[in-house]
Amino acid sequence: MKMRKIILNILLFLIAANFLHAQTDSVPTTHYLSLEDAQNYAVDNNYQNKNMDIDREISEKQRWEYLAIGFPQINATANYQNNLKLPTSLLPGEIIGEPGTYIPVQFGQQHNAGWNVTATQLIFSGQYIVGVEASKVLTVLADRSYTKSSLSIKETVAKSYYLVLIAEESKKILEETKANFENLLKKIEESYRLGFVEDIDVDQLRLTKQNNDNTIISVENQIELAYRLLKYQMGIDYNDKIVLTDSLDKFVDNINEAFLMGEELELNKNIDYQIIQSQEDLKISSLKNEKSQYLPQITGFFSYSQSAYNNEFSELFSKWYSSNMIGIQINIPIFSSGMRNARVQQAKLELEKVRNTKAELEQGLNLQVQQLRNNYINAKLKFQNEKWNMELSKKINDKTEKKYTQGMASANDLMLTQNQYLMALNNYYQALSQLLSVSTELYYILQKN
Repeated sequence: MKMRKIILNILLFLIAANFLHAQTDSVPTTHYLSLEDAQNYAVDNNYQNKNMDIDREISEKQRWEYLAIGFPQINATANYQNNLKLPTSLLPGEIIGEPGTYIPVQFGQQHNAGWNVTATQLIFSGQYIVGVEASKVLTVLADRSYTKSSLSIKETVAKSYYLVLIAEESKKILEETKANFENLLKKIEESYRLGFVEDIDVDQLRLTKQNNDNTIISVENQIELAYRLLKYQMGIDYNDKIVLTDSLDKFVDNINEAFLMGEELELNKNIDYQIIQSQEDLKISSLKNEKSQYLPQITGFFSYSQSAYNNEFSELFSKWYSSNMIGIQINIPIFSSGMRNARVQQAKLELEKVRNTKAELEQGLNLQVQQLRNNYINAKLKFQNEKWNMELSKKINDKTEKKYTQGMASANDLMLTQNQYLMALNNYYQALSQLLSVSTELYYILQKN
């Protein structure tokens, strides 16, 4: 009875522990992130980038796999055979003085056993030498591909980070406008109750306020989607909460225009160009490999074996007969009806193709930098103009609100200036988003690796 009680208590304890653990696991985590924190987190946790990192490890294992081909290879075999009925052979009768007849005989023992150890060593192989070189290039290519993926993720996360901040800032201003409308609406309703204004003025202000409220709802939906996108890019669980600790002013004020407009594009330090260089190196290795098919391959080997034979299984392992040998095997390609030459020509053409792609990329990168610089200049001018327009429309709207409360402006005037302000605000944030996006793209294409 006491034992059953102890077991019951243990079970209850385990159930409670598991329940508490599950409750703990289900509690969302809050991440406080600067842009740099978000980028670093994304590099480590983005699913695509994690796979690229695994690809780097795979390339290292593949390189070792290929290197091992040139090291000694040792294999062993063992066998046992029970001849339930020995095979019969026919010998000519002449050997016993009975020409024209055949004598059935059986050779061997019922039980056979043996084992063998063979060691081989590659002495020379042009394919192996080229393959070792190519395996190094593959490792470099995997590292560069990972770097490219990390940079792309950082750029994407930066744009999404800006998008969230812009949406949050837009919502903040719209909510301030909403508070002004609510205060103004109370005053105008009181004026209507006292007979100083008409009901159309009240309805017009209510309509303006409702339009502003609808815009806030739309922005809130955009914020939610922007946060979800950022979480997805970073590899954060969608149930977790993220709080962005950097401000928009920090990024606008710290745009390094001298770097963006004055830094030279160094192709050999650009990650896209480095990747195409690795691809070119692979094609060169492929050409060398096809040419190496004309060379002989030399392999050395050593073999040691032991065998046992007996008609009685109990006596089978009592005596062993050993044999061993050592040798060299040379494979010499002589004639392939033009097949090897055709493969060499194909490899040359593939190399020519990748070099054309490399030349195209070189021109494309220079063109892209020039285009992005033009886009940056235009985006900066547009941002400055839209900022001036936004500040001016806010000033006009604030004055119109004061005039409206003093009875010096109509509801239509207020609605017009309010719509102008909201439109100017929307244009300002679009221009800001474009400016930050272009500067980010230009920064990452000029970055040296």
